Amino acid sequence: MPYISPQLKAQIQECYTKGNEMMSQGSHDYATEMFSFCLLGDPSNIVYIQAYILNLRRKYNDNKKGNSMAFLKSTGIKSAIKTASTRKNWESVLKNGAEMLKINPWDASTFAAMGRACLEMDLPLAGLAYYKQAVESSPNDVEINRTSARALQEMEEYDQAIACWNRVSKIKPNDEEARKAIGDLMIEKTIKVGKYNPEAEKNKKSTVTHRENVQNIEYEERTQLSPEEQFEKAVRKNPDDITLYIDRADYLFQSNQIKEAESIWQRLLKVKDTPEFQLRLIEVQQRRLMEEIQKIKANYESTNKPEIKEKLKPLFAAKKEELDRATVQMYTMRVEQNPGNTHYRFDMGNIYQTQGKFKEAIAEYQAAKADVSIQGECLLALGQCFQQIKQYRLALTHYQQAIAAIQGEGDHKKKALYLATRLAYGLNDYNKADDFASQLAAIDFSYKDIGELLDKIAEKRIN
Repeated sequence: MPYISPQLKAQIQECYTKGNEMMSQGSHDYATEMFSFCLLGDPSNIVYIQAYILNLRRKYNDNKKGNSMAFLKSTGIKSAIKTASTRKNWESVLKNGAEMLKINPWDASTFAAMGRACLEMDLPLAGLAYYKQAVESSPNDVEINRTSARALQEMEEYDQAIACWNRVSKIKPNDEEARKAIGDLMIEKTIKVGKYNPEAEKNKKSTVTHRENVQNIEYEERTQLSPEEQFEKAVRKNPDDITLYIDRADYLFQSNQIKEAESIWQRLLKVKDTPEFQLRLIEVQQRRLMEEIQKIKANYESTNKPEIKEKLKPLFAAKKEELDRATVQMYTMRVEQNPGNTHYRFDMGNIYQTQGKFKEAIAEYQAAKADVSIQGECLLALGQCFQQIKQYRLALTHYQQAIAAIQGEGDHKKKALYLATRLAYGLNDYNKADDFASQLAAIDFSYKDIGELLDKIAEKRIN
C-alpha cells in the first residue's frame, strides 16, 4: 500500500470536503478535479472511489453512456491503460483509468483494469469496489463476468464470484469453465468457513449432506449483520477507535444519508473533540440545511393552496437564517484551520461580500489573489467591493487587472468588461469606457445594454 504522509492526507481530506461541496452545487467539473486528487492520492479509500464515480454520473445525468463522443475520445486512453497493464505499471493504470471515467463513468473494462491494478498493489477493498462497478455497469458482458469472477475468487468473495459465473452460464449455457468454476467455488467456500472437512467427508458418497451444509452457510451469510450493526458491534469492541466513526460518517454522507452522518459526527465529538471534527460536523449540517430548504421550496412550488404557502414562508425564512449562520461558521472555521488555502479565503470573501461586509471581503480576496487559478475572479470581486465603498479609481484599476488576468471570453471576462465600461463612463473617462465597451461588443454584442452604452459613449466623446 502506498505511503501517505500526514500532510498529504490532510490535503486529500480538504479536497474531498471541497469536492462534496462543489458536487452538491452542481459544479461537477470542479468536483472531479478535487475527487481525482483524492482517488489517486489515496487509491485504497473506497469512499473516494464512490465519490469520484457518483459525481461523474451526476454530471452525465445518469445517462449510462457518458460523453456523447466517448467512443472517439476513449481510443488513446484505453490504449494507454492496456500498455500500462502489460508493463505492470499499476499506478499508471489507475491514472489513465480515472481519465477514462471522466469520459464514460460506466466503462466496465476500465473498472476491471483498475480493479486488477488495485489487487496487484495489495489494495483488495479498492479492487473489490472496482470489480463490483465493472459487473454492475455491464452485467451481461461474458468477459467482464469471467474476469471479475476470477478476481473475486482471489479475494475469497465467493458469493459474488459465483454470481458472476452464473451470469456467464445464463448467457452461454454450455460454458464448461463456468460450470466447473461454480462447483469448485461452492466447495472452496464451504471449506473456508469451516463447515465442510474434506478429510472427514472423504468416504461419504452422498451429496445431500454437502448440499445441506452449503444451504446452511448461505442462510447464515444472508442473515449477517447489516453495515449499521457491524459498525455498532465494532464500536462496542473499540469505543475509542475514531476511524470507525469517520469511515461510517463518510459512507453515510456519500450515500446521501445526511442526518445519519450528522449523528455519527456528533457521537465522535463525544469521543474526541477536535477543531477538525467540529468542522466536519458543521459541513454536514450545512448540507442538511441546504437540502431541507430545497424541500421547502419544492413544497411551496408544488401546492396551489394559499394557506399552505403562508405556513411555508416563515419556515423557509427561519431555515434560511439557520443556513446562513452555518455557512458563515463553516467558512470561518475552514479559514482558521487552513489559513494558507486560497480557495477557502476566496469563498470567505464571497460570504462577506454577500453580507455587505465589503472591507472584510477585500482582505480575504487580497489574501487569495496570489493563486493564479482564481486571480482573475479575485480581482473582479475586489473591483466590485472597492466600488461599493466608493473607492472608484481603485475599483477601475482592479477591473482592468481582472480583464488582463481572466483567460478566454467567458462570463467573468464579459462581466469585468461591462462593469469597467459602466464605471469609466460614470467617471467621465470616455476613452477607457469606449475601449472596454468595444472589447465586450467584439465578444458578445448582445450582452446586456452594451450596444446602447456604445452609442452614449460615442455621443459624449463628440460633445
